[in-house]
Amino acid sequence: MRINRNLINYSWCNFLFVALFFSLLISCKKSINQNYSKDENNIYFKLISFGDSIKSPTLEKYLLLDSEIKTQADSLIYNSRHITKNGQILALNSNLINQYFKDYFLKANIEDSMSFYIPPKIFFRTFFDTIPPKFCKNDSIIKYNFKIKAILSVSDYEKLQRAEAEDKELFELKSIDDYLKNKYPNVNPDPNGIYVLEHTVTNGEKPVFGSRTIIKFQGFFLDGQTVDAAPQTMEYVLGTPDQIIKGLNIVISNLKKGEFSKIIVPSRLAFGELGSSNQIVQAYTPLVYEITLIDIK
Repeated sequence: MRINRNLINYSWCNFLFVALFFSLLISCKKSINQNYSKDENNIYFKLISFGDSIKSPTLEKYLLLDSEIKTQADSLIYNSRHITKNGQILALNSNLINQYFKDYFLKANIEDSMSFYIPPKIFFRTFFDTIPPKFCKNDSIIKYNFKIKAILSVSDYEKLQRAEAEDKELFELKSIDDYLKNKYPNVNPDPNGIYVLEHTVTNGEKPVFGSRTIIKFQGFFLDGQTVDAAPQTMEYVLGTPDQIIKGLNIVISNLKKGEFSKIIVPSRLAFGELGSSNQIVQAYTPLVYEITLIDIK
């Protein structure tokens, strides 16, 4: 089934609003912070700040948002600054947005900011079509914060889309270059385009294509925020397509048992121009990985 990629840029917001609508059906296991209010629809929210603008959107407009999603323990799941240069885009005329929230945004102004609580089962099922990940399976709420950066006309939106399409690859290269200048100024890419930042050496055996290997790894965005809440340990057959990203397959094939590497994987060897299936990692996003080859069977 083909996914309409035009919806991806604002789908984070769309799924959130639908999730919030259904959240009145689920009671939280943990008391909501006293600073949050419950409205007539049993939705918990907090106004963080009002903007000075008196300009409100209309249905044919788009909203540009700064947004972040956190676990109950305040661990970051998603931040719009990690995945897009400008912010998350919300189409107010989208049928995916419940009318209750559509009415709210039509009354909002630039620089208004809010915080919401959402049950994780609704949150992840609505957008990801999956169960909550292990790192938040015991949470009773997910926290969502957003700020309205701008109100866009249709022409503004189309211009922004064209500009982002043109400079995403350049933006990725610049972000890698800035990271290296600050932390690893003497590192250059290998022939595959992977940047090896740190590496330990052992006398262990080296895996071959088809080897059953056990690895431990964790992914990070360039600003240090984690892609995975905790290091992941998995067993897989080296060279198996689509089980891990191409960049990790390449690096593991060059590791010996017990060796550790810290690397930057460019997007073309990670999640590419489409991003990850759950959209936590967006298109043209380079990633830092720490990986250890634990064992070869």
